[in-house]
Amino acid sequence: MSAPAHKKAKISGGRLAETAATRPDVILLYEGEEVAEELRCEVTRVRIGPPVKRILNRAFRFSKLVVLQLNEGLLTIGEEAFQDCTALSSVNIPSTVTELGNGAFFRCSNLVDVKLNEGLQTIGENAFADCTALRSLYLPSTVKELGPHAFYGCTNLTKVLLNEGPQTIKEMTFERCTSLRSVSLPSTTIALDEQAFSECTNLASVKLNDGLQSIGNRAFEICTELRSVTIPSSVIRLGYRAFSDCRNIAEALLNEGLQSIGKRAFQNCSALQSVTIPSTVTEMGQSAFQDCSNLSEVIFLDGKWLLEQEFFARDLFSRERGLLNQGALDEILFNENRLFAFRGCPLATVKVSISWALSERMARLPPECRVSVENRVRNLVRLERMQDGNVLACFPLVTRRSDTEDGDIIKIQDTNLETARGVYQVLQLIAFHELKESSILIELALWKSRIGGDEARADCRVAIPGPAKSLIMEYCGFAGFLEPAIEGA
Repeated sequence: MSAPAHKKAKISGGRLAETAATRPDVILLYEGEEVAEELRCEVTRVRIGPPVKRILNRAFRFSKLVVLQLNEGLLTIGEEAFQDCTALSSVNIPSTVTELGNGAFFRCSNLVDVKLNEGLQTIGENAFADCTALRSLYLPSTVKELGPHAFYGCTNLTKVLLNEGPQTIKEMTFERCTSLRSVSLPSTTIALDEQAFSECTNLASVKLNDGLQSIGNRAFEICTELRSVTIPSSVIRLGYRAFSDCRNIAEALLNEGLQSIGKRAFQNCSALQSVTIPSTVTEMGQSAFQDCSNLSEVIFLDGKWLLEQEFFARDLFSRERGLLNQGALDEILFNENRLFAFRGCPLATVKVSISWALSERMARLPPECRVSVENRVRNLVRLERMQDGNVLACFPLVTRRSDTEDGDIIKIQDTNLETARGVYQVLQLIAFHELKESSILIELALWKSRIGGDEARADCRVAIPGPAKSLIMEYCGFAGFLEPAIEGA
């Protein structure tokens, strides 16, 4: 039961000290009952009585509350209980409180300091939304449920510490926290929902945890200070516009495990210069990298499914056989209306890794033979060897004017089969070195018996002379096949 100090009992102190602005303080001992609207408009100090377990919904909404003292033993703060208490500057949530209701402190625009203690389990929707003076947040490890929009629009929030606990960061939880500089997700988080951190325009550093599986639509859209992002191998899906308009992202590391890149996921990431698509990606949404105005390099790892496998079958090599699986490449790079995933990017080529076809075989060659193959790769226009040893096959973008108003027609092509011919030459050269170094072709194992003594011959191998080696290769049918490789060996 509660009443104004000058009217009814159950109020601690009545009208006591005058404030600096000559406004009297109204101090209330709250015992869990509904607060009359007249009192709610006047009360400036509230102490929650020891027996109270729950503060009712909208109990002090729109009040002039300056000081709030919550008792140990309190369990629940109801929905909108302190909404629009714009004079409230600090609050200490006791360790006994397990639930903050939806909108519990919504639009408390002068709330600077909030202490959430271990024991809290649920923070409801909009619980601290638009608390524009809030500066820091420590989320206890006991919190399992973090509601949508919980800290939306906390424009002065600079520091957030998220402890182990929540599995999902719900939609718009930290949207428009424009002063937030960094965030590190706990290992328990498996999903970032829609717009979880969108429009955090000063967010420069994000650490995404191993175990995260999904990054939702617009999750980091318009995070304009974000410089780099590493997508963990546990992430399967990047949603629509997940990182769009992050114009300062210069590095986006996509790890093996990722399967789907959503529509416009990196649109307008104008600082991005290169991107490597993992071999596990099977779906790339429309305009996924559209208008990345500095993106000049795209690499597809382990590109088996983008290349014709028959090309690599040893008995089916042909100078006229195409290397590119045009259908598979078109399926991932173009939508049903032929809109290009990299539209508006200054791409000249698409690069596909062929190391899966070369590395194991090259590793078995002696060092001087490997150098020979590497030099051949360097001298071929459409092949490229990276610093990490990865070998890429490059396919040019061919653009021609459309007869309609639908824009230019873009195709990825192996013009003049130049890439195929280059890969063919490298495979020939590797095969040549394999044959040349084979124990069958280089030397015969001559097992000799002991002659005139007890000592066995230590070295019983004899090298085959060069002419004999050539004869054997010709006899086996390799001479014509290896001729171009031998000439450049």
